[in-house]
Amino acid sequence: ATNSTTKSIVISNVPPVANFSYSLSNPTDLDTISFTDLSYDSDGIIVNYTWQFGDGNVSYEKNTMHRYQNNGVYSVKLIIEDDDGAKASVEKSITIANIPPVTNFTWEPLHPTDLQTIKFNANISHDADGVITNYTWQFGDGSIGYGINASHRYGDNGNYSVKLVVEDDDNAKASKTKTIIVANVKPTASFSFAPVHPREKDKIIFNANISHDADGVITNYTWQFGDGSIGYGKVVEHKYFKKGSYVVTLTVEDDDGAKNSYEMVVEVRAKEKVPGFEFILIFIATAILLIMKKYRRGIWRI
Repeated sequence: ATNSTTKSIVISNVPPVANFSYSLSNPTDLDTISFTDLSYDSDGIIVNYTWQFGDGNVSYEKNTMHRYQNNGVYSVKLIIEDDDGAKASVEKSITIANIPPVTNFTWEPLHPTDLQTIKFNANISHDADGVITNYTWQFGDGSIGYGINASHRYGDNGNYSVKLVVEDDDNAKASKTKTIIVANVKPTASFSFAPVHPREKDKIIFNANISHDADGVITNYTWQFGDGSIGYGKVVEHKYFKKGSYVVTLTVEDDDGAKNSYEMVVEVRAKEKVPGFEFILIFIATAILLIMKKYRRGIWRI
């Protein structure tokens, strides 16, 4: 005697397991990222890969590469399908960093004075993954300027730390500080004297009123008269007791300690003789001779 029974048994497909990795632990928006599939199907093969990068771009390769156009946090999703139509997915967040701007600047003239307006230029600053939206200048004397180009004039000589701060379209900032040396302008020394054609023992007035300091004041006037004598002050008097040529040197010093000198030759003539002195001598001698003749004295006895 025999008997039999029949039952249906359903053998289920084992779904695939989705996984992936990516290169560069801290990628930027200038990096191309490699995505590597680590998925598997234990009872078959994976026949389809769909990558969703979170920025609207899609790829269908097993291993792929992608570059993000801007920094931010993106959700990357990998969807796989096996040869039995089963699907699986995995999603990971990836942070794309912004590249901060690079700051640098130049100025003209390279060796300025406190009388010159300096032109600062930040054209050599740049942002590799965007644009610079703000330029802020700190000139080191309390003044501030804005823009890719700026002009500034310092009120006094000295060393100043100029700082440029730039900001890009992702709000990243960078700064650069340079020291600029602003020079003092030396004073200008000059003088006049009167009388222009002095004689021995004449009182000569030397006047330095035409000396000046373009960026300050003159604090000291020193005269060397060429005969060993020295004088001080803006206006001085001096006498020469011998005729001759004398080199007069005026040295001025400004409020920043800068000095400058000016020389001029003074020609001193001999003291003027009394007018008509020779004529008086001749007149007296003639008178004596006439008297001697009248009274028959001296040679007139003959």
